[in-house]
Amino acid sequence: MAIFQSSTAKGQAATPSAYQAGIVTTAIFEYTFTDAYATATDVIELGLLPAETQIVGATIIGTGLGATTADIGIMTGTPGDTVDERTVGDELFDGTSVNNATANAALATCLGVARQNYHRAIGAKVAANVAAGAAKLTVKIDYIA
Repeated sequence: MAIFQSSTAKGQAATPSAYQAGIVTTAIFEYTFTDAYATATDVIELGLLPAETQIVGATIIGTGLGATTADIGIMTGTPGDTVDERTVGDELFDGTSVNNATANAALATCLGVARQNYHRAIGAKVAANVAAGAAKLTVKIDYIA
């Protein structure tokens, strides 16, 4: 199993924070498929959902991924960990088309992801193999503290 990571998941880019309660903050996580992705074994860690935040909006954008779908949700395990087996939930998007498409999660779906007192990773699982190249998956998460 391989865990691919965006620059945010690797800690090379900071996750936005408003440092005030009630202010909507937007994080944009992008992953470019520079390495081949195998749907049977691989997952993508996109970024970090800070502790004590509530998701209030989510958008998924697929570019060059072909006729496939993706699940986007909370990952198991410790954010940034590439050693342990980790899985991706489908709390935000479940089998959503990423065939050069954009989709928004319903507010009720976003509010269904409960606040936690610890950081969590946002991840993706694509339903088809993706060859190395310029294909890209972008996820925009809006959250409040």
